[in-house]
Amino acid sequence: MTTTVTGNSRSPAPEYRFSLERLEELNRSPVPLLLARLNTTCPSFGKTTDEIADPSDLMKEIRAHCAGDTEFIQSAMPLQEIVFRTLLLRGGEPIPLAELHAELTEKWSTPIRPITVTVNGLARVLDSDVFYGFAAIPVEEPAPEEFPDSAHMLTTPGLDEDEQLSRIFEVLAADDDDEDEDLFGEDDLDDEDEDLFEDDDEEAEEE
Repeated sequence: MTTTVTGNSRSPAPEYRFSLERLEELNRSPVPLLLARLNTTCPSFGKTTDEIADPSDLMKEIRAHCAGDTEFIQSAMPLQEIVFRTLLLRGGEPIPLAELHAELTEKWSTPIRPITVTVNGLARVLDSDVFYGFAAIPVEEPAPEEFPDSAHMLTTPGLDEDEQLSRIFEVLAADDDDEDEDLFGEDDLDDEDEDLFEDDDEEAEEE
């Protein structure tokens, strides 16, 4: 017999990334989308879509040349655009939903343009997107931990059921005896007796 201990009953929040596959599902070309986000330091800046063979090369350029560009992300941009550019700077690596939410509400929110979206609200925005190619990646829940029941831990392989029960009772009885000895140890009783006799001697001397 085992006891199964599960974690939080809620499903873990997903991670999100920019996905070329998702854009393909939406029948959208990633090249114009990426070309429009290049800055002047990118090698492909100014090229046309016909000159780009692999959109993943554009993603590498954005990560390499736009990470230090303070103008690449601005607080005045739409929420989805900020998320899109944040994901591009990660080069396609997934980002946890909570981290994206913190980027929006703590880094890019301003008194002039506050961003007050909730975590669940942000998830709904990203999941309903049909333009940027956001892809949710479910996070696997950790496997539940299993612990043997105490009675199962006392069993001995090779014994039949009656012998197993007898073995369990013996171990439990031994534990009770140990507790009794701890509560009423002989040394403690001897100490108490000595204290009683010392008190009697002191009273006799006073008389």
